[in-house]
Amino acid sequence: MKKFFTMVPLQFDLASYHYEAADNALLEMEGEISFPILTAINGYAETGEEIRVIAVMTDLEPVRKNGQKFREAVVELCSKKGVSLPNGVEFILVPNEEQVTAHTDVFQKLIDLMEDNDDLYTCITYGTKPQSMVMQMAVQYAYRVKTNVSIGCIVYGKVTRLSAETAHAEIFDMTLLIRLDEMVRMLADKGIRNPRAIIRKVLS
Repeated sequence: MKKFFTMVPLQFDLASYHYEAADNALLEMEGEISFPILTAINGYAETGEEIRVIAVMTDLEPVRKNGQKFREAVVELCSKKGVSLPNGVEFILVPNEEQVTAHTDVFQKLIDLMEDNDDLYTCITYGTKPQSMVMQMAVQYAYRVKTNVSIGCIVYGKVTRLSAETAHAEIFDMTLLIRLDEMVRMLADKGIRNPRAIIRKVLS
């Protein structure tokens, strides 16, 4: 099943932008949005199929409000595309803490949601830096340990503020970085003496 993971933003005043696809045409989406993961859902979820959408949400009242906005945006998009959400939008509620134990708990909850034959999509735009790390770790864990799991797309939304009134938003496909990390680990495990040459060849 295609599963889409993201983090609910911590911002008090959540803005909307038209995110231009910088390097993956499938991420191009009409209109303005507040949640970059919508570009992945729009680009990769197909009419008639079932998907799951899971969001990590910090237990703060402003973030809960953003979570409600996120739920509404996902439901609207899926309805428009004819995509089924059998479980609705699912939330992993986490404490407003940065202790390692709190993050390892989130990691466990995330990997419990990942199964054999899943196609995983993730947005790393929002959340704290440790939360982004945990999200990536969970996806890579599933890819390495589960059977027939693929990493469909990792997206990152960047907003460049050109002035007080204007901003330019872009959506980037960061999947290659995850695959590059997997390649480095594989080369290290095999004891390759000159991994740099192989990596440069792949990147070129």
